[in-house]
Order: sequence, then C-alpha cells, then structure tokens
Amino acid sequence: MGWSQTDYFSSHSRFVQRDNFSFFGFNSLNKVGVLYNTIQIDNAQSMDNKYFFGALSFDEKKFSLGIDFNSYKIEQTGLVLNLSNLVYVYQVKLSNSLYFLPAISFGLGSKNILLENIVFEDQLNQASGFINSESIDPLSAQIGTVNYTDFGASFIIHNDQFMMGFAIKHLNRPNVSFNKESKQNLGISYVINGGYEYNVNPYENIFFPKHTYLLLYGSLSKQGNLSNMYLSQDLQLAGFSLGLNQQFSHLESFSMNNFGVSVGLSLENFDIGLLYNFGIKNIKKTYAPSIFELYLTFDFSKFRRNTRGLYKRIQTDNYF
Repeated sequence: MGWSQTDYFSSHSRFVQRDNFSFFGFNSLNKVGVLYNTIQIDNAQSMDNKYFFGALSFDEKKFSLGIDFNSYKIEQTGLVLNLSNLVYVYQVKLSNSLYFLPAISFGLGSKNILLENIVFEDQLNQASGFINSESIDPLSAQIGTVNYTDFGASFIIHNDQFMMGFAIKHLNRPNVSFNKESKQNLGISYVINGGYEYNVNPYENIFFPKHTYLLLYGSLSKQGNLSNMYLSQDLQLAGFSLGLNQQFSHLESFSMNNFGVSVGLSLENFDIGLLYNFGIKNIKKTYAPSIFELYLTFDFSKFRRNTRGLYKRIQTDNYF
C-alpha cells in the first residue's frame, strides 16, 4: 500500500507544520491543536487519522520547540501507522520585518498489523468452509510491528505578508518493511511551500467586515516518482472563514485528485474548522479519496491577546 506512506490531509494552510517543520516557530506562537479526518478508500474500507500538535516558544533564547503525533488506522485490515516528531526551530532576524526559521526534526515511527484481521491461505479449510485460528505460513511470524527513526530538516523565510520554505523528510531513509530480511526504505521527500496574504478591505468598505483577508497557499512535494501539489484559497471575513482547496498528483501522468471546501470560525483563542474534499473517481493511476476533516486549535500566546481581533494569519507581531 504505497499510498499509506503519503500524508493525506486537507488543512495544509491551517497546519503548515505538516508540510514544513519550521512552522512550529512561526511568529513565536504558543499553540496546541487537534485534527481528525476520515478517508474513504473504497466502498468497504476507510482510514481514520488522528493528529495532535503543540508549539512552545522561548523568546529570550530565540528558539521554539514543537511536538506532534499522527496516527492512521484502517479498521478492516488492522493496519496502524504512527509517527511522532520532536522539532527544534531557531529564529534569525534578517531585517526589521524579515525572519528566517531553520529547523531540525527527530521522529519515531511504527507500523503494525493486527494478525487476527488477516487470513492466510493455509487457514482456509476448503472441505468444511471453516477458518483455522492459526497459520503455519512463515510470513505470519514476520508480520507484526516495525519501529523506526525518521529525521528531517527545513526552513521558512517570512514577513507579515508572505512566507516561503523548503523541507526535507525521511533523510535517513528508514526501513519500514515487515520482513526483517528485506528492505523497504522510505524515499527522501522534498517539499516547497509558500503563502501570500493581503487585505481585501484596506479602506473599510461597508460590503466587507473591517478585517477581511485572502490567504493564498501552496505546497509541492516529491518522493520518488510521485509528485503532489496542493493549492488553497482562504477568505477570512473577520471571525468567519471560507476556503477552497485543490490537490493534484503526477505519476506517469498529471491528474487532479481532490477538490475541497472548508468553513471556519475564530472565537477568542480558539479556531474551529470543517472541511470536505471530493475525490475525483475517474483517476486510474493515482489514489483519489474523499476526505472529511475537523480541527480545533487554541492559541495561548500572551503577547497576542490585544491583537487577536485582526484575524490575520501571516504575522510578525509576536516576536520578542
């Protein structure tokens, strides 16, 4: 299942650290959040994804720490994929309004299959039609749990209008094979991401709320022969947001995988959002699921209490 190594989610612009680790230090935010999505693989199978993150800034020392945990589970096959990361981000001030955020990440991953959900050929009793509880297939002793380490590095450059970054994942090409005698190394993944935000209502036109912004975000990743591209357009109407997103891939040919819509609400320190992506079903060579996603984040940065009402997402106001 090669697609299972792909980080399938829709909220790229809300969880930029999933594309680029350096976002854990973005604007010295102190923030936590959770995300849940369910991905419809086919008519019989779906995959649940649970994600948690936390970011803590040490302003006087000019660095931030980030942690996250991501877990995928396919109930029907018993496949569980887990990956946790610890990220260190350093802050470099290039000018009065321009910042450089290099980062390194250390991850621990695991892949597990519940054997009780798998039936080997020798367990099938063709005469009686029953399934034996045990298998003597030599492969059954090899399938279980695989643990591995995963390293990465990244950077982001940004001011209060734009950001751009680059990330390298799976630097050590970890072996994720269940068969100890063979290797299935994850290929190194390269990600370019960027965003631009501008004020849609600078002259406070009565047709729009006072603080109305449009955030354009995109990321391009490549791992082996597979390339993925994500684009989003988020309109922030004061405390309410509407968004569109599109996901594309290239594997022998270029295809559009998903088209999605999102809604969000900002309430004081909280951001709540709901997304749904429609899978393009006529794709023959790429995986194109439908995705339902729900997220909640909480910002406890003490210096941003007086500016939360601005609703701007690319900022530099919280740097010490």
